[in-house]
Amino acid sequence: MNYIKEAEEYLRSYSDLKDSIVNIKKELEYLELEITGAKAIDYSGMPGGGAALPDDRLVNLLYKKQVKEAALESTENTVTHIKNIFENLSGEESKVLKAFYIEGLRGTALEEKFELCERQVYNLRQPAIRKFAKQLFGIKAIGE
Repeated sequence: MNYIKEAEEYLRSYSDLKDSIVNIKKELEYLELEITGAKAIDYSGMPGGGAALPDDRLVNLLYKKQVKEAALESTENTVTHIKNIFENLSGEESKVLKAFYIEGLRGTALEEKFELCERQVYNLRQPAIRKFAKQLFGIKAIGE
């Protein structure tokens, strides 16, 4: 496994991960409404109705909710972990990684932001991404 490439992918996906937290929370709200609606419907008096239909639907909704909650927890943990790593990096390291991977700056935009030539910014990026990978993956990233 190339831990540097993996770390770069985490950084490129950081904004999307933050957005997905909002989306998953909305989906959970919708599922909660669906679960409440499924509980309130009584099919037993309807022709061909029985207890099996609402129970199956309710079980499916509860399962979907459980899966979404697990995804939300995992995503929130990942975002929190990345935030903590940024706090552990120096200000310059954090700024370089955010500019390069999260903001997607290249060329003259990097030069203007850092008031350095592009090559110098790239030279700052290499040790910063290595440090980020080590903090993200721990001992496994040391060999990379």
